[in-house]
Amino acid sequence: DVAAGDALMGAVTSYGAEFKIHTPKPTANVDDIRAAISEVPNDQSGKEMMCSAVQYSISAFHKYATSGRRQLALILVTDESGEEEDNFQNLEAAVKEARETRCAVYALGREAVFGYPYAHMRWTDPQTKLTFWLRINRGPETPLPEQLQIDGFTRRWDAHPSGFGPYEQVRLARETGGVFFMLPSPEVNLVARDDRKYELERMRPYLPDLSSRFEYLKKRDKSKLRSALWQVIMDLNPYNPKSSKYCTVLVTFPIDPQEFAKAAVENHQTALGMYEYLLQAEKMLDKVKPLRSREQSFRWQASYDLMYAQVITYRIRIQEYAAYLEEFVKHPKEVTNPMGTGHPTTHWDIRTRKPTITGDKTKVDIERATALLKEIVRLHPGTPYAARAEWELHRGFGVELIEARYDPRRGSVKVPSL
Repeated sequence: DVAAGDALMGAVTSYGAEFKIHTPKPTANVDDIRAAISEVPNDQSGKEMMCSAVQYSISAFHKYATSGRRQLALILVTDESGEEEDNFQNLEAAVKEARETRCAVYALGREAVFGYPYAHMRWTDPQTKLTFWLRINRGPETPLPEQLQIDGFTRRWDAHPSGFGPYEQVRLARETGGVFFMLPSPEVNLVARDDRKYELERMRPYLPDLSSRFEYLKKRDKSKLRSALWQVIMDLNPYNPKSSKYCTVLVTFPIDPQEFAKAAVENHQTALGMYEYLLQAEKMLDKVKPLRSREQSFRWQASYDLMYAQVITYRIRIQEYAAYLEEFVKHPKEVTNPMGTGHPTTHWDIRTRKPTITGDKTKVDIERATALLKEIVRLHPGTPYAARAEWELHRGFGVELIEARYDPRRGSVKVPSL
């Protein structure tokens, strides 16, 4: 029989690039548990082999549960979603290991970024006080992304909340009889964060598919609508070296007029090419539009609505981008050094704005895109889809260049891996 004082025993493991056991065997001594937790190192690799670590932890300790007639449970505490390669290769193995040993996984984690694998954490160098944005893995909430990975000019930098935890953590918990607990505190160091909270009842129809990736892909590939959405995502994938050439443009320009003119000409051409790809994406989505009403998933309906509105919106903005660069070369802004003469402007940054310069060329499209975005807010209120549509409306359809400064000390700062 298990002694009353030893009814609950614990062990501590940790992971980064490597897996480590901090308690050779389970213990009921709370002080020993605390000491083991304090030994968990700050891993410098920037890697988080989460799924492998879950598998190793269960394998290392299930014999103690079996011999002592105990129930095994694993508590996973993490602020990231793990390395993509490890997740793809080892998630189902971790689920299988947990099921076979009847180990429930309880995950304490952060909210996944909406339809995107990454977020960016703000890190300040203690010596120079300069701030850097460091990329971390924080999603998506689905087996594979279901949203565009670009913001219309380059890869996404936002951290729009999805309303759900990262797919791997939620699947591990659900498939093993555990629970995913979303940490409630706001993340003050998350770049471009959005602290909105979604109501459970509003989100219930938009629950992500938590089946295995294999089953998810089978269902997605059977649907012409879902396949078309995935094709657009891949065609406009900024992380693919081939597609990034035509789905991203420069957002930082030299301050020197001659260098600016050269960069402007190059990116004007890139923008025209991107316009054509966005137009093709729009046509592809137009072809499957009749299937939208037959799609049974509210989530995929909303994804279609948002992506269709975005490709039109981004096509307008890239048209504005090209026109603005052309106009800026002819009539450049005066450099005013807004940060003072001691901190002179070093470059121009692209920003979105409400006013446009393309006039009648984009008037009808702007009216159409605006109507589509507002319709998303109406059809999908209180969801990430509505929030994203509101964000696009707030950004406006125009662009402008603003003065910015690069601090030369940044190049000498050793930035950590998170």
